[in-house]
Amino acid sequence: MTEEKRIEISLLVAAKYNRKFYMPGEKVLILPSEVESLIKDGVIRQEDVPEIDEVDKPLEKMKVDELKAYAFEHAIDLGDASKKEEVLAAILKAGDPNGGVS
Repeated sequence: MTEEKRIEISLLVAAKYNRKFYMPGEKVLILPSEVESLIKDGVIRQEDVPEIDEVDKPLEKMKVDELKAYAFEHAIDLGDASKKEEVLAAILKAGDPNGGVS
């Protein structure tokens, strides 16, 4: 089962999300499948939601610079990897084959 990659977004109002209370303006990681209901409830704005296609882009479809940025964001050591295949292999070896956020 593949876990959805979460989207970081600022809240418009105070809200409880995943059993934690957040204040307006705080950033929270939400699931793409929850975006529509959070907009409907006035918790987030459509304008603030990044393109879902970019968020859920499979690792295999990313360019080398995107893979390197992904590795940096997830503290994955790439060693001497510089080619796309090497960088991708290092990320997959790190145990994140779906590109999801734990």
